[in-house]
Amino acid sequence: MTGQQIVLTKEEGSPQHPPKFSVGDEVIWAYVKAHDYGMIVDRLWTTGTVHKVTGWHYLVGLHPNSFSYSFCQKDWAYEQDLELLGEFNKLEGKSLE
Repeated sequence: MTGQQIVLTKEEGSPQHPPKFSVGDEVIWAYVKAHDYGMIVDRLWTTGTVHKVTGWHYLVGLHPNSFSYSFCQKDWAYEQDLELLGEFNKLEGKSLE
C-alpha cells in the first residue's frame, strides 16, 4: 500500500502564503448554515494530505453558544471556510452572542 506523506508544521507555514488568522482571533464558519464560532487556539500548515488540501488549518475552540458545542468543543477548519467574527457580524448586521 502506498500512502501519501503528511507534513505538518507549526507557525512556519509558507512564505508565499502567510496565515490569515492568528491565535486568539475570534472566527466563524461563514459558509455553513450553523455558523459555529469561537477562538483560534492553534494553527498548522499542511501539505500532501490525502485530500490534497495544502494550506493553513486552524483549531478553533467553540463558543458555548455555538450550535455544535454540546458535542464538539474544538474543531479544525480550513482557512477558506473561516471569517473574522467581527467582520461577519458587520456584514450580516447582527451579533451571534
